[in-house]
Formats: sequence, structure tokens, C-alpha cells
Amino acid sequence: MNLGISAFIALRYWRAKSADRFGRLVTNLASSGIVLGVMALIIVLSVMNGLEQHQKRQVLSSLPHAIVMKKNGHFSTAQFQSELPDLSQQNVINGVTLINSTKAIYQTANGVSAGQVIGVKQPSDDHLLDYLDQGKLDHLLPTGEFKLIIGSQLAQKLDVQVGDKIRLMLTENSQYTPLGRIPMQRLFTVSEIYFATNEASGYETFANLADIGRLMRIKPENAQGVRLFLQDPFQITELPQIFPEEQWQIDDWRSQKGEFFQAVRMEKNMMGLLISLIIVVAVSNIITSLSLMVVDKQGEIAILQTQGLTKKQVRWIFILQGFFVGLVGTLIGAVLGVLITLYLGDIVNAINPVGIYLPTEINLWQIAVIVVFSLGLSLVSTVYPAYRASRVEPAEALRYE
Repeated sequence: MNLGISAFIALRYWRAKSADRFGRLVTNLASSGIVLGVMALIIVLSVMNGLEQHQKRQVLSSLPHAIVMKKNGHFSTAQFQSELPDLSQQNVINGVTLINSTKAIYQTANGVSAGQVIGVKQPSDDHLLDYLDQGKLDHLLPTGEFKLIIGSQLAQKLDVQVGDKIRLMLTENSQYTPLGRIPMQRLFTVSEIYFATNEASGYETFANLADIGRLMRIKPENAQGVRLFLQDPFQITELPQIFPEEQWQIDDWRSQKGEFFQAVRMEKNMMGLLISLIIVVAVSNIITSLSLMVVDKQGEIAILQTQGLTKKQVRWIFILQGFFVGLVGTLIGAVLGVLITLYLGDIVNAINPVGIYLPTEINLWQIAVIVVFSLGLSLVSTVYPAYRASRVEPAEALRYE
């Protein structure tokens, strides 16, 4: 179908200064509303993406992404690699290490706190221990001496220093005594205090793998499970395909922080939905402006039909005209949204020079969806006015001309 004549007329109508000032005002409002809606949607989603990624790095970097345990028995510390499925072809998993981990209560003369203790053998077993080398770690956590590396926030809360004693009680393990069932407990000596900017230093501690395994009633040559380091913590949903439920038990970060990230994701979706309504309202103005133009241009439409223009070509005139309005508004809004997002930190600091850190992350796929969504609505909004224009009969329109 030849749309050349329809596109030419639509472009002339779109660029011309209509005598109907109100119709022109409605068209400008529609275009401006699309610009603001697309721009706001890109900025808000980019900020929400940045916050999500920032929290992922800050919170999930210190938590075990996943701990895989056998449903029957424990791993052998000497040959655990051979007991796992073939992971050489898995791009999801970055690393695997042995782990003994359990929830614990820390008790001193000055306070009580709850947290998680992780058994380690080498500094690469946890990102919080990257500042240590193997020799230093062996000196801080020698086997059989029940020493503990704790975070700075926890040390401040319990008011302890290096060399002080902490009673470690395991809430998930207990033993029977003449006084009844009491949790497994042992005095540990603080050998090191690590510093971290995230909340992990307030509850996460490290002990020798065999020492904490002994409290968990695991033999020294065995380990509770393996800790997995994932390429992306959100890829946790792919692990059941690698480790079938019949043989393996998976404990991942969602048990501790799942609700938080679910709330962040829901907030991002709701913000996107609410701001999308701006685009919907703006696009509805295209219907109004085109309808007014159909009434204003009835005589011209009739003359064009007498010159040989088909009803289908008349419809395409108004479809393309509305599409031009949506296209210009969408492109300007997308460009402004990306530019403001790139310099959002500088803009916020210029308005409020307090040094607020506002992370952003531009997702090209999201921008493409926003652009397609806006252009799609613009096209849909032209259907009714274009149909009304094609229904104009030349004889009726030119009767009183």
C-alpha cells in the first residue's frame, strides 16, 4: 500500500499552525505529557534499578548465596568435589567451597546478641576475609583452639576486644543434661575484629571449619555442605535444575533477605505502573486533538476524496499524524530521561548539597519497552479519530460550501 500521499498530508497537518488554537493547545499538551511521562518513567526505573543493584552488592555480597547439603550424610573435606554434580559447564556458579554454618547467640558479661557463625578454612571462603592471607588466617583460627573473628559492630555491641571471651550458643543444636535440654555452647576467644561498611559486621562471625563442626556434631573429616558463589545472586532459581530436590537440600539468601528484595521489586513495579498512567493520560489527549481536527478539516477531507484519495488513505493521514505527535514526544522524553539519569547525582547535589548518594543504572531493555509502550499507545489512540475521518462523505461535507 502506497502511504506516500498520506504521510505527506499528515506531515503538513502536523507542522501547520492550525486556526483552531484550542486544538493546537491540546496537541501540544499531549506531546508535552508524553515527554514528561517517558522521562519520569526512565528516571524512576533507573533509580530503582540502581538502588536494587546497590543493595545487592552491599547486602548479598556478605551472605552465602546458597548452601547445598546432602539429604543423607555430609561432605568429605578431602573429596567433596567428586561428590558434586559436574559444574564445569555451569555459568551460574563462580566458586564452591566447604562450609559449616549455623545460627548462634553471642553472650558476654556486657550483652547478648544473635547472629550467624561460619566455619572457614581459607580467606577465599568469604569476601569479608579477603584482607587476610592463608598464613594470617591459620594463625587467627587454628584448629582446636576455638577462636573467633567478629565484626566491628558486633564487638561494639558486646563491648569486647581482641583476647576477650564470648560464649557461643547454637540454637539449632542441643544436648540433654540433668537440668533438661540446653543448646550446645562453648567459650570462644576473639582473635580478630574485621571492619565492614555493611550490616554483616553486626551479626556474622567466623570460626575454624572443624571447630564449629565439632559443636554441630560433625566429624572433623566432614563438612555440613558446600557454599556456592553465584554470578548473580538472583540466579538462585536455576539451582534446583543443577541440584535435584531428591538428593540435595538448598538453603539460600532468600531465607534471610528474600522479603526485603521482594518489597524492593514490588515498589519498583508499582512506581512504574503509576508513572505509566501519566503517559496514558497524555496519549488520551491525542484522541481529543485528532477528533477536533477531523471536525475542522471535514471540507478538506471531502475535497481530497473527490480528487481520488481512498478512505483507507484518509485513515492513514490521521493515524500517521497522531503517530508523529507520539514519536516526537517519546524520543524527546527518552533522550531527556537518559541525560538526566546520567547526571542525576550532580543535579541532586546542586539542589541539596548534603552529599546524598543516589545510585542509578540504565537498563536499555527497559528503555526499549517504555518507547514501544508509548508509541503503541499513540497508535491505538489514533484509531477512533481516523475511523471518524474515513466516514466523512464528500456530498454531505460539501453541501453548504
